Amino acid sequence: MSADGEWPVHFSGGKDDVMAWLRSHNVERIRAEYTDFNGIARGKAVSLAQFEHVMQHGLAFAATIFALDIVANVVPGTDYAESIGYGDFILRPDLSTLRLLRHEGGTAQVVGTLMWPDGSRVDSCPRNILARVAERAADMGYTAFAAPEFEFYLLNEDYELLDEGVQCYSMQKRTKFLSEELALLEAASAHAQLENSHYEYGPGQYEMTMRYQEIRSIADAGSLFRATLKEAAMGIGRRISFMAKPFDGVTGNSCHIHLSLVDAAGNNVFAAPNEPQHISDTCRHFIGGVLAHMPELTAIFFPNSNSYRRLVPANFAPISLVWGVDNRTAAVRVLNETPEATRSELRVCGGDIHVHLAMAAYLAAGLDGIQKGTDPGEQSVGDLDEQDVERLPDDWGDALDAFDASDWVKQAFGDEFHRNYSTVKRYEYAAFRRTVPESERKTYIEFL
Repeated sequence: MSADGEWPVHFSGGKDDVMAWLRSHNVERIRAEYTDFNGIARGKAVSLAQFEHVMQHGLAFAATIFALDIVANVVPGTDYAESIGYGDFILRPDLSTLRLLRHEGGTAQVVGTLMWPDGSRVDSCPRNILARVAERAADMGYTAFAAPEFEFYLLNEDYELLDEGVQCYSMQKRTKFLSEELALLEAASAHAQLENSHYEYGPGQYEMTMRYQEIRSIADAGSLFRATLKEAAMGIGRRISFMAKPFDGVTGNSCHIHLSLVDAAGNNVFAAPNEPQHISDTCRHFIGGVLAHMPELTAIFFPNSNSYRRLVPANFAPISLVWGVDNRTAAVRVLNETPEATRSELRVCGGDIHVHLAMAAYLAAGLDGIQKGTDPGEQSVGDLDEQDVERLPDDWGDALDAFDASDWVKQAFGDEFHRNYSTVKRYEYAAFRRTVPESERKTYIEFL
């Protein structure tokens, strides 16, 4: 595929073909990247001349990256910092992820697999975790396909709103910022086929939807998409935020994750046109597992203090721990317009999720439900925000307690991740508890 033709442009050859492919596309540097526990892109830009060496020997990074909190403080007590003398792990480029970038000329990008110097994988690496869960699905005879829908705010350079008012799906509002949207779409097309984009419910808020892919591939694409949009916005004098609830009085940012399972013959095992709701028992049990494990996975689906500010009624963010068919107020929404398209949509997450971890948690919980035959109960109907149904945990401390107490999370994701993720998030939670918000100060300081 030529860079002058359709995008994305991904490398599809073997290791011996890489250098010739890069030269044929006039690539001068290759960005080798991965993400930390908060989904922040970390990496190095490698010269073309050095990349052959990197393919052979890898690229060293301070393992301390997995001990960083959201503002890059080094969190004490992890397995990645002081306990190992602040030593390195090694990024091994995964050439199946090699692609050309559009917003950074002469540049390709590759995602890496994180290894220890002895050749063993870094168990806590979010990408490695998702790979293990996908392998679990394969052992059960399934391949998982997923597609994320990302919402974000287009902002000025001071991270302030550019627009006002609510006009969801407005084509006139979209036209107001058309040049910015087109620049962002062009940059994002380096990573996946984008099915559509539209002006969302908040002022200057957009949604972009990615075409479904195998779950490991779409997690890489989704993570890179988010980072690329933020970089591309800087290049046009704008800023972008996927923060879950960045502003008072307007809607927050969601990330809805659509997921289906196919068998070895390529059949969608969620579909059952002749059954109630046109879904199979496999789909029902998958949903049952997701709902059953949601409380102990809340610390992954809602990874920081701001995540929980979306979880209020009438905010277009599901707060009910139930499922429904085409019901936007349910935690899990089934869409079944055709048998081939039958899928489960996880609607609870904000735009601030770690894409690999959220998809791993979603898939692992659903697979456990299939194995155990977990009943999700009857589908719920109507506006669930107004009904007396079970609710999602809405407190970060409670979510961390449930995560820490879960033997299932340890088994599903590994002891190392469970321990270290909790250590970093507990540190962030403690900092949150010690900080007095300005809005709180303004409310109470005069009269109390």
